[in-house]
Amino acid sequence: MRNIDVHISKRMKMVIDCVSVCRTVYDIGTDHGYIPIYLVLKGICDTAVATDVKMMPVQKALHNAELFGVGENMMVFQSDGISHVKDGACVIISGMGAYVIIDILNKDMDIAKRSSSLIIQCQHMTELLRAFLWDNGFEIYTEKLCLDENKIYNVLCASYTGSIVSYSKTDTITSKYLIEKKDPLLGEYLKPYLKKLNDRIEGLKNSQRSCCDLEDLKKELEKYL
Repeated sequence: MRNIDVHISKRMKMVIDCVSVCRTVYDIGTDHGYIPIYLVLKGICDTAVATDVKMMPVQKALHNAELFGVGENMMVFQSDGISHVKDGACVIISGMGAYVIIDILNKDMDIAKRSSSLIIQCQHMTELLRAFLWDNGFEIYTEKLCLDENKIYNVLCASYTGSIVSYSKTDTITSKYLIEKKDPLLGEYLKPYLKKLNDRIEGLKNSQRSCCDLEDLKKELEKYL
């Protein structure tokens, strides 16, 4: 019997662990389809819908679904967004950058708002995604970090409440949830941001321009190293 566990990376398992038992999960940008296959096999969801913008990953996911015997419980097709998602469903968007994710949610904002949860593993510019979600009335109710092959990954879980919250630049970068639970990976997670900040500060200083705001932000972030 084939073992799906050997195909699940630490990053993917972090995403999976955010999914509560439910009827249907939608995996957007499924690639190989291993996350929805795992969810069906482990009984976390009854059925799954896996989509990708490119046909090759769709064909790969279809093949893997049949290989693991979940073809009858898993729909796979080509799609570039969430327009097909049913109300009240759990939606996974994993392995994309913030700009792509924001574009997907913007195109079908009403559908995003009616989902039970958005489980998002953002690869780049997560601070933009956090701000976007807050600005549009979503609550980020938890976040996690994991170390996978010498790289730190983040996942956040959000749902629509309609409440617009105030936040600072530091909030968009650090995540209060990671701070509250004193995540041991938070310091390493912040180091790339601090490197970018240092480069910007040095550039501004060399051109004799003010960088007080950036220096204040740097001090705030360094508290969590």
